[in-house]
Amino acid sequence: MRDDVDLMLQVSRGDTGAFRILMERYQKPVYNFFLRSTGSIEDAEDLTQQLFINMFRSARRYRPSSSFKTYLYRIAANMAVSFARKRRRRGTGSLEVLSEDGFEPASNGVGGMPDEAAERGELKGAYVEALLRLPAGQRAAIELRVGRGLSYREIAEVMGKSVPAVESMISRAREKLAHDLRAFRGKDEL
Repeated sequence: MRDDVDLMLQVSRGDTGAFRILMERYQKPVYNFFLRSTGSIEDAEDLTQQLFINMFRSARRYRPSSSFKTYLYRIAANMAVSFARKRRRRGTGSLEVLSEDGFEPASNGVGGMPDEAAERGELKGAYVEALLRLPAGQRAAIELRVGRGLSYREIAEVMGKSVPAVESMISRAREKLAHDLRAFRGKDEL
């Protein structure tokens, strides 16, 4: 398997074949990142396409100072935060779907019963709504940690923050998600 940094350096020299390989390798993870960040299939598709267009156009300026994955998710995180700010100013939001590959509240492993499936679906919806209510930076940080499996150090590089700042952002995001889900559960029991 060809190294991502080497592929990106080839892209910087105009190699469209190397770009195609990177796009095929990262299109689904980037799409899933944007899907969980926006809650909208259409917005995730648009942002994914725009990310790869931007990456190709700016390839000549690429310098491998960190891993390619860090470079790619830095672009994606910045785009997601910018998109969330614009959407907040417009007063619009979306909650269409959570990808199968997306992270979601842990289930108890019980399945098959229609009531249990409906309950899991409602909990999943409540989780996604809570996720979308997080500030854009917290949402991006938790998605990079939980959804993409990046280390705190990698997230700090992606977001241009210190490791303690990232740890704090993720901790606050988890607390807010837990609070919102407890509130959801409390409503069900009333």
